[in-house]
Amino acid sequence: MENLILWRHAEAEVQSKSGADFDRALTKSGHKDAVKIAKWLNQHLPKNTEVYCSPAIRCLQTAAALQALCSIHVEVADFLSVDSTPEIIASKVSNDDSSRTILIIGHQPNLGTLITKLLGMNESACAVKKGAVWWLRQRVNEGVMQNYLYAVKHPNL
Repeated sequence: MENLILWRHAEAEVQSKSGADFDRALTKSGHKDAVKIAKWLNQHLPKNTEVYCSPAIRCLQTAAALQALCSIHVEVADFLSVDSTPEIIASKVSNDDSSRTILIIGHQPNLGTLITKLLGMNESACAVKKGAVWWLRQRVNEGVMQNYLYAVKHPNL
């Protein structure tokens, strides 16, 4: 892939009415932050972007902010659920097609751990703040595939 964009869901309520983590919804502030990032993404995403989203309510609501701005298809993907692992996520999004752009909407610590591994950082996961986007790119340099950080965007920046 050429671009891998990782978007952590925006701020969610501490506990859902059902008590299930899966059902936690975005707060008012979370909705506002999701819209801010969605506007930025709408301006910068390549047209062929594939979007995959965790089935958790807070992730679906984050994705809905982008869908409200553009007619982008969002595929709900169980491999991005709260119970997933960075290894599972990496296996689902890695490929040799250098023209693909993939946006995934998911959870910490999986996103931070995946970023850490892709960028060859030390073993501790980096912190992806709520609502933030990390945009990674791949390039071939002297015959070696490299991942590098292209952009980081947070709702408050």
